Amino acid sequence: MPKFDFRLEPVLGHRKRLEDQQQVVFAAALADLKAAEAVRDGYLAKRREMHDRLRRHHGEMDGVELRATYAHCDFLERSIVAQLSVIRDKVAVVDRERFELVAKSKDKKILEVLKERRRETFEAEASAAEQQEGDETNARRYDRAITTWENPS
Repeated sequence: MPKFDFRLEPVLGHRKRLEDQQQVVFAAALADLKAAEAVRDGYLAKRREMHDRLRRHHGEMDGVELRATYAHCDFLERSIVAQLSVIRDKVAVVDRERFELVAKSKDKKILEVLKERRRETFEAEASAAEQQEGDETNARRYDRAITTWENPS
């Protein structure tokens, strides 16, 4: 039986490599987003800690310490707002990279489906050819058997 040869195999290999590269780019973008969210979460935790400290020890603090604490809370608020902007930008990048990954996955999947269908067609044709060859062999044997039975010499 002949070997199956998919003529678009180099194209399929290229599309697989493109998809793999895009997966790496997407993973990096996702890691950047997670890092930005971690920074935001750190700011939120520090702000919560400062607010708790203010509530618990407000009466014990002197004026300078109170001003510094409120200034730091204000700084944390501005940092959180700025970080939310960074996160929005990172989400946009992640969405764009995800879209690219899906597109490249679809391109690869199209060729994989085409390859599978061509393989099925090839196997069906090979099976039909083998069946026909077997039928011809059996027909020749039958003709020889009939001919020798009709003409015993």
